[in-house]
Amino acid sequence: MFIFDMLKRNDGRLRIVALLMAFGMVLLLGGLWFVQIVQAERFETNLKKQSFRTVRLPAIRGRILDCNGQILANELPRYNAILYLEDLQDQFHEQYVRLVQQYEKAHPPAHATGKIVLSATNRAQLQLEADCNVVSNITYRVSTTLDEPRALNTNAFLHHYNDHPYVPFQIVPDLAPRQIAIFAEQLSGQPDIEVETQPVRDYPNGSLAAHVIGYVKRIDAVDGSEISFTIPDYQGESGIEYVFDEDLRGQAGVKSVLVNNQNYRQSEVIDTPDEPGNDVYLTLDLGVQRAAESALFGVRGAAVVLDVRNGDVLALASAPAFDPNSYVRRLSTAEMEKLNDPTLRPQLNRAVTGAYPPGSTFKIITGLACLENGLNPDEIFDSPGEYRATPDSRPIRDTAGPGPFNFERAIYLSCNTYFIHYGRQTGLRKILAMARRFHLGEKTDIDSGQETPTHFPGPEDAGKSLRWSSEADVCIGQEIVVTPLQMAGMISVIANGGTLYRPRIASHSCDVETGATNELTAGGRVWDHVEISPRLLEIIRHAMLQDTEHPGDATSREANAYNAFHREGGVPKLENFRVAGKTGTAEVRSPSLPYRRVTWFDSYGPFESPRYAVVVMVEDGASGGTTCAPMAERIYEALLKRDLRGPSPGISGTLAHN
Repeated sequence: MFIFDMLKRNDGRLRIVALLMAFGMVLLLGGLWFVQIVQAERFETNLKKQSFRTVRLPAIRGRILDCNGQILANELPRYNAILYLEDLQDQFHEQYVRLVQQYEKAHPPAHATGKIVLSATNRAQLQLEADCNVVSNITYRVSTTLDEPRALNTNAFLHHYNDHPYVPFQIVPDLAPRQIAIFAEQLSGQPDIEVETQPVRDYPNGSLAAHVIGYVKRIDAVDGSEISFTIPDYQGESGIEYVFDEDLRGQAGVKSVLVNNQNYRQSEVIDTPDEPGNDVYLTLDLGVQRAAESALFGVRGAAVVLDVRNGDVLALASAPAFDPNSYVRRLSTAEMEKLNDPTLRPQLNRAVTGAYPPGSTFKIITGLACLENGLNPDEIFDSPGEYRATPDSRPIRDTAGPGPFNFERAIYLSCNTYFIHYGRQTGLRKILAMARRFHLGEKTDIDSGQETPTHFPGPEDAGKSLRWSSEADVCIGQEIVVTPLQMAGMISVIANGGTLYRPRIASHSCDVETGATNELTAGGRVWDHVEISPRLLEIIRHAMLQDTEHPGDATSREANAYNAFHREGGVPKLENFRVAGKTGTAEVRSPSLPYRRVTWFDSYGPFESPRYAVVVMVEDGASGGTTCAPMAERIYEALLKRDLRGPSPGISGTLAHN
């Protein structure tokens, strides 16, 4: 060889050149060996990364169901007409050639050669215009065939075309059943267009239990360096959808798409299949929830139904409500304005976040404190019909009117003067200490993720602040605030004899593939044992029973809630089901709030063997007896039907998605 011949010569310079050439050959061969053998795997991996695109596949979101397996939230298929861009290459090229010809006619050459030389920029612009024209024509043709003529959204297409051409482009979304039939008859079989199925969140009952269920928000991208494209997915934004989002969402899958040098799809393979989310079962009873919301129709208010034996929430209603389906699609400006209405406030869960003065329903607390302080329930107090702290102070009106009152009559006619008189004798500190035993104003830790504390004063606050210094107002439930859920807990303690439970709304989750269940929130969680004498509880219970059963006599009118629970002639509306309750009305002086009055009816039943606590609150109602008590009676009718159905047939762990 040439190199070896030079090495044999005696010429030193030639030998040096030959050695350098030999050394260079060795380096070259060594480099080739290193690249092709040693680093082959790394280059192969890089090639795959350059040739493959990863697409995230959202999992089917789990359902939300009531205690009887009735569906509250579900996944439904959404059908979209899509276009495969890689199948349009021939059409793109033909259109490009035509545009080039048109360009040449419009721009005659200015030099002697007679040929037009297109710059790279011009060629790219013409190719893009050609591709847009092809997709626009197909979009119009397909949408017209489907009786929904539409023009191409050019901005959306260009974004998709530049970033994700390996993924099908959606041209007609959300096809109706009739359109799917038209597609199958007239458009199927064409390789470039197809109907894809995409899961979408659906709330079949509209606004029913919306504040409990919450809503989801569409997400179009997920953080992750290895993900090239994310098919639109949903994540929980409030309520159960938010708190148990991890259980409901499941595990997303991933597919790899092999692309060519133009970034168009060549083939695809599923790397990781998606795993559907778990179903989440609630303690809500759909029938009772529907009755509660129906009772609240047309008002601003809330209703809570608890099982006093374990704290399970059977209904949690807030009115007005919203339709969570509206969040699945993109909200319009008009819808946002309606949701943010400062008076209606439909997004506010009044049952757990609304802070309201309890009015005369707080006389249960005041009464217990007075009885524990030594009040004789049979002692007669002669009321003048109004209360004045001093002769010159503003009078506190008393709808019970003047006359003699013992404890029971003061409860069922709601005598303000009686409870202010004996409440002031007992002292504000003891009344607030009694309220603290029931944990009024504290978060109950309900598992809906929406609760806020209400800053209820403690006994240590008595006399320290002007806000809490008015003993007269506090005795009758003014200048303090609670939530309907907190009051339902208080009534449950009265009903069950002293046990305060943590309210539960999420029962368990269920794996739809294996049927395995997992407890989400334990039932019967004891928050506290409220120490109150059984004798005092019995006095309170019988007084509350008179609020729905005392028909009136020669000396007084009927009890405040009597008419709500009786027909003409005194016939009870609820057969073999006696209800004990307390009405209440509170005046609101804050100019920043959109209401001037809050009305209540707090109750439990059946009286002999308590199972349910029902609390109804309405903003700007007429009174607790005429507004809230009739609503509570309708809820008890639904509870009676529930009892007639018997115990829940059980929650099956093998229910399949619809």
